[in-house]
Amino acid sequence: MEQFPILIGGRHWTTYVFLSAFDFNLTELLKPVGVGASYGIHVNNSRSAAIDVYDFLQKFFRVFPDLAQNQFILSGGSYGGVYVPHIATVTHEQNIALAKGKGQPGAIHINLESMMVSNPISDAKSHFTWLLQTRCYNVEMYNASTCDEMFKILPTCLESIQFAQQTPGWGDTHGTVVEDCYSKEPLGCLPPSFGWISDFFTRPDNKKALGIPEHVHFRSLADNVTNEFRKYGDIIQPAYLMYGPLLKAGIRLLHYVGADDANCAWPGIISFLRLLQSPFQDEFLRAPDVPWPTTTQNATVRVVGEGAGNMTYILVAEAGHFVRGFLLFSQS
Repeated sequence: MEQFPILIGGRHWTTYVFLSAFDFNLTELLKPVGVGASYGIHVNNSRSAAIDVYDFLQKFFRVFPDLAQNQFILSGGSYGGVYVPHIATVTHEQNIALAKGKGQPGAIHINLESMMVSNPISDAKSHFTWLLQTRCYNVEMYNASTCDEMFKILPTCLESIQFAQQTPGWGDTHGTVVEDCYSKEPLGCLPPSFGWISDFFTRPDNKKALGIPEHVHFRSLADNVTNEFRKYGDIIQPAYLMYGPLLKAGIRLLHYVGADDANCAWPGIISFLRLLQSPFQDEFLRAPDVPWPTTTQNATVRVVGEGAGNMTYILVAEAGHFVRGFLLFSQS
């Protein structure tokens, strides 16, 4: 939603050509099946969804064969911290199979070059270890009494996450704050722009222009899909571990993170990046955080490798969870 070539504000919208449109071909994919305007057979985990994405990409490159040899860059944020490593892993494994004369019949090699991830959750334990710290001290979201109460139960929560990561099976997801909030009003926890986007894509004239079938209703959030992924334990698994083999294969990784995000806070992100075992781990741990773009802002860059790097972490000052949109608008 941060990279669509339109700006939506209430009932009004306008076209918006951002800088990268002149240099890149951009494909926005609404996934998994059941969210946005996508429809088909539902899945309940990110690996199955990644297989669906690979199938889509194969069909896409058959329709646009002139794009098949281009460098392919995966981009995602938030829950994309789970989606991106799964999609990259499936794509990479299929490329290896094709090189050995195996893989899907008629499939083509996808030139996966790099991954760009913004404000992700890629490891539940790192995420929740640092989230409360951020909300109590970095952005002052909670008051002192709330922080005191929550810090007392944090060790039990982290122990439960570790147990879930080590134990197969389904747990009880009833009674979470997010679940209670969504049960009253699905869009009530989110910025108004989510509602504007839903209104835009459900207008009959827009659906017709975009080729969306009449029976398909655009949904910014799909509780039935969310609940199935939760039951599977999808977000609890340490998806960041998949980056190790990808980095070893030469597929580059960029994390760019809004410093003011209290949803997927930067301390939890840099935490799992430090833990990530890869050919670049030692150098990443020793690399300095260079102030950028000036020495006065709370923004830094940590780069391992030449140029933009093989493994890079950028902290963006004054940006929140939707850092991609912040960067686009700040350049306009």
